Amino acid sequence: MKRLGRDAAELTALADHLTAHRLVLEMPAGPLPGIYDPTGPGKLLFAFFAAMAETERENIRDSTASTPSTCAASGRP
Repeated sequence: MKRLGRDAAELTALADHLTAHRLVLEMPAGPLPGIYDPTGPGKLLFAFFAAMAETERENIRDSTASTPSTCAASGRP
């Protein structure tokens, strides 16, 4: 679930693809098991996933941007 998409644009494209092919997303296990249709009530779930994906990417970007300065300050190559 965490790796469903890397950002909102990717998740929007996935939802559009699923809709175009009349497919749904099924999660058999995990915290949100069930079947989600990106055009119905599952649309809210896709919006949530998009927000989480954006936050995850920002956290990764922030942590990788600060790593070189942290290493340099501690004397590591």
